[in-house]
Amino acid sequence: MWVPTLTFLLFTLSAICYGDNPGAKIQVTEHGLKKGVGYLLSKIKGNNTEYLLPDVAGSENIASEEIGYEFTQIRIEDFHLGSASSQWAPKTGMHVSMENGNATITCNWKLDSWLIKDGGSSVLTLTGLSISMVLGIYRSDPGVPSISLVECQASVLNVDVQMMGGVSYIIDNIKQPIQDVVRKTVQQQLCTALREQVKKQDQSFSHLNLNMSLNRHVGVDLSLVGSPEISDHYANLGLKGFFHSHNESHSEASFSPAPMTIPVQDGAMIYVGVSQATFDSLASSYYSAGFMTFLVSHMAGSKELTTTELAAYVPEISQHYPNPAPVEIQMEATRAPLVSLLANNMTVQFGGLLQTYANASQTKVENIFSVDVVVSLQVTFKLSEAKGAHGLNLTGSVEFVRLQIEGSQQAITAQKVVVAESGVQQLFHKVIIPVINENLASGVFIPTTFLKNGSVSIEKGFAVLAADLQ
Repeated sequence: MWVPTLTFLLFTLSAICYGDNPGAKIQVTEHGLKKGVGYLLSKIKGNNTEYLLPDVAGSENIASEEIGYEFTQIRIEDFHLGSASSQWAPKTGMHVSMENGNATITCNWKLDSWLIKDGGSSVLTLTGLSISMVLGIYRSDPGVPSISLVECQASVLNVDVQMMGGVSYIIDNIKQPIQDVVRKTVQQQLCTALREQVKKQDQSFSHLNLNMSLNRHVGVDLSLVGSPEISDHYANLGLKGFFHSHNESHSEASFSPAPMTIPVQDGAMIYVGVSQATFDSLASSYYSAGFMTFLVSHMAGSKELTTTELAAYVPEISQHYPNPAPVEIQMEATRAPLVSLLANNMTVQFGGLLQTYANASQTKVENIFSVDVVVSLQVTFKLSEAKGAHGLNLTGSVEFVRLQIEGSQQAITAQKVVVAESGVQQLFHKVIIPVINENLASGVFIPTTFLKNGSVSIEKGFAVLAADLQ
């Protein structure tokens, strides 16, 4: 009943490229494991589903008479696991123990001998119930998780059988042997039931499709690149997660993530490391899908730019537009953006075509100038709790680093307009960057019901998300 909930902790925390190294890693700490087990117990306590155990039959010699017994319709009506503890099992998986549990079992009973045939119903109370198990976690082809029950031990300290109906002296004599049989049977059947549940969950994993579509344009491969790395204090899951556009064939070989080691910490429950190669594959896939063209002047709508204001950065414009006319600015990527990650520093290099248009009249739109630029921006991110909704809010800002003009072309009637690099730099610094930051400040809502206290840090070659489980 509860094995799927436990494995959910590992496989759905649930954020990566081609090669021997994973593009992303999910690290679950001891705190994360304990939180998952606590969540597991809360789900079990609220689960009143009856569980049917196999029939029990046998015989017992009482007063030199062989009496056969049979218990049927054995149902666990109420089940409390008691206290739980958990820890990682190095190179294997996880070790989970539950102690001082109790259960109430109902069943029908029947006695059969040459002198007496009797039957009725009974209530069995089990106390001191303990379970200790080791779950193995592995990778199986094609990159999906696989689990197995490596070890399992169950014990029942006390069993009390209350038999309703029947001949009292027979029941009193057979009660202790029956309690011993029930204790032994339950101990065996608990591990058998757990093993079957683990097998069912493992079969469901084998049907997972981890090469999925994010939308109709972009997909991502989230398959495991190897078996989890498990130590005494944490478990690391390495993901392939190559982002790709549906508009082109996969080019995984061009993305090779460098080795990534998430610093061992215990402040948060989970850490997600995302490599620089992952960001590059994400940017490349969205560029290939045609998502890298946008109207800067329409992003915020809080400020309307005119040719008069634009002339402050490109003075030649005033010669052609003595009267103010509304201006639109369009940015179109001419190559996939490149991401560079250093300690506490994330830089994005964007190469594209900057085009400006003037609405000279209601029916006439003129291209003022077009410039090929390469822009470097420093990016910062911040995660906070979303207000009024379950989830996180991702906000950010960009800082202008440098700009280089690759070329300019005539765009006003028949006269050449020479666009100075310093003018375009001022246009970016004073107009475009503030518009971008106004949009980033509003944030992006990330719906999640199981993460809180999120924060982002930048290491050399990868970014790290730290978070707790709700």
